[in-house]
Amino acid sequence: MFQKYKWKKRLLISYFHDDEFQSFMKEEINRFFVNNNQAIEERQLKHIAITQDDFDINQIPLINKDTFGLYLVGLDGTLKRYSKDLKLLESLFDVIDSMPMRKMGMKK
Repeated sequence: MFQKYKWKKRLLISYFHDDEFQSFMKEEINRFFVNNNQAIEERQLKHIAITQDDFDINQIPLINKDTFGLYLVGLDGTLKRYSKDLKLLESLFDVIDSMPMRKMGMKK
């Protein structure tokens, strides 16, 4: 499901069990992406919202089906950070900027 983004995009994956809560979180994340559009593009970041139904259709080895929250996946396809709520957004750019691939990109 996420393999096509490997080495192309960092992923912010949102996974929440309640559809109403998922909608609220998605709105907040979309607002964050709109308000920080340039920084998002510079960091090659993409948001993907997944649901429990996605686990039935796809194998998602990065995420435990019972662990809801936000997941940051690096360009290499590995899990970099997890947060059970939106707190990851507060430090998202700092976390990404400390990654080796990002540091190399900033030097160019």
